[in-house]
Amino acid sequence: MPSNTEQIKEKLDIVDIISSYIKVEKAGINFKARCPFHNEKTPSFLISPTRQTFYCFGCGEKGDIFSFVEKFEGLDFKGALESLANRAGVELKNFKREDTERSDKKSRMYEIMETATNTFQKYLEQNQANLKYLEKRGLSKNSIDLWRIGFAKDEWRSLCDEMLAKGFSREEMLKVGLIKKIDGEEKYYDTFRNRIMFPIFDIAGRVIAFSGRSLREDEKTPKYLNSPETKLFYKSEVLYGLNVAKNYIRKLDYTVLVEGQMDLLMSHQSGVLNTVASSGTALTEQHLKKLQKLSNRVIIAYDSDSAGEKAAHRAAELALSSDMEVKIVTLPTNEDPASVAKEDPEKWKTALKESKHFIDYILEKTIKENSGKNLAKAIMKEVLPFVHLISSEMEKTQCVKKIALKTKVREDDVWNDLKRIPQLNSTETKESIKNINLNEVSLERIIIGLIFSEEFNNKKSTLKEKWQKIIGKEEIERRLENYAENKEALIFEAEMHLMGGDIKKTEEEIIRRVELEYLKNKLQEIAITLDNQNISKEEEKRAKLDFKNIEEKIKKLTINLIK
Repeated sequence: MPSNTEQIKEKLDIVDIISSYIKVEKAGINFKARCPFHNEKTPSFLISPTRQTFYCFGCGEKGDIFSFVEKFEGLDFKGALESLANRAGVELKNFKREDTERSDKKSRMYEIMETATNTFQKYLEQNQANLKYLEKRGLSKNSIDLWRIGFAKDEWRSLCDEMLAKGFSREEMLKVGLIKKIDGEEKYYDTFRNRIMFPIFDIAGRVIAFSGRSLREDEKTPKYLNSPETKLFYKSEVLYGLNVAKNYIRKLDYTVLVEGQMDLLMSHQSGVLNTVASSGTALTEQHLKKLQKLSNRVIIAYDSDSAGEKAAHRAAELALSSDMEVKIVTLPTNEDPASVAKEDPEKWKTALKESKHFIDYILEKTIKENSGKNLAKAIMKEVLPFVHLISSEMEKTQCVKKIALKTKVREDDVWNDLKRIPQLNSTETKESIKNINLNEVSLERIIIGLIFSEEFNNKKSTLKEKWQKIIGKEEIERRLENYAENKEALIFEAEMHLMGGDIKKTEEEIIRRVELEYLKNKLQEIAITLDNQNISKEEEKRAKLDFKNIEEKIKKLTINLIK
């Protein structure tokens, strides 16, 4: 009986899977795209529908549908397997025999979090007052169910006792942050008490953490309490709602970025399904890298108070440093996305439509709040550092023109001030893009790639036989062994070289060129032999004859190549 992976591969095509994440286009017998795993302008990421594999010439990433989904979505193998099994309609059986002990332990952690989520949901259903509280905040019953919102009882050990009864140990609960241990004692208590519970999901939709909103309004109790970092949850990498928003971000080609859970929930409830939240932590470069795999455009919609404004500026700084197109939403004073969306979903959508490029926004704000000499200083301090982060010279020039026009100064003066601006932060030097010129690829690499391709397709390698006649069987085997580790790259290189042409004719031309290269090397060797003062007359005579014969062969091959 076929294994889980074999069944999934039979039902899913790698081109369909990858094209659901990134834009791909036909390239001969293959497909190409800009690599989602490193920044590049020219596509160097190739997908083979024949071999069901991918390879990137820019960064070296390679693999099949499982490794692609693992890498793209940040999942372990089991997560990728489950995600693809759902797409293929394959019921996973006997998975543990296909997985490692480490994945088994992780599976147990997911199981604990899933059970805890169900328990918190049950507690909420039993508490009508808290359901009404959420409805008063604007959430519909459908949203509450969809996002699996729950409630942690105002008791010290209610969750712990229930989980123990279901067969989970205290040690397991400690590892996922559901309970805490009293120092120096064998006593445990629930991490979350008297809180509305928002499950935090990984990109595959599995619960990996919780964010609890306190129902007690006092200075001693933190308003929000999040799970500690665990083997499942790294807060600097997780965006709330990305599991739902990812396909909409890809489709609409932009992300709406908000701060809190309620902002996200009300935005989704309003129909803005490409919204994610950086809840529980400040936005990080890791967050943005995840978003850039889906779209390079982001609209920042944070609270309108001073803290929200400061956080929005920091988010814009990071996004501009990452070469993203950044817009910002202006909300009424003391409003946030949740309150605007609750009052009128259309008003929220209009605010998003009226969002401005961040440089336009910060320029207008600075001009409005300053005048005279103070304006020049404010532009230098508040606007130019952000312009400096823009890598596109054309976009930077447009910004300089706009600043000069709005402030009525010369463009040269703006450029001079811009040159004096230090970087806001030290971002990593971007990897230089390597453009692959296949005309410069060695013939040996091409012919070996074609041989590997024939072997993959279980064809008798005529190329190998022809090449063997030129250089010998032993030499061929040695060279094939040398290139074995780069098999996938060589096959793609060869296929790119043959792209759009007559394969048989191209192969024949390659063999002629290989033979010509080989004969020229032999000619050089004979010339060196003839220069040897100690050579016998018999050896000299034989060498001259070989030299003449090889010259004739080279002449014929050269004529055929010209034709």
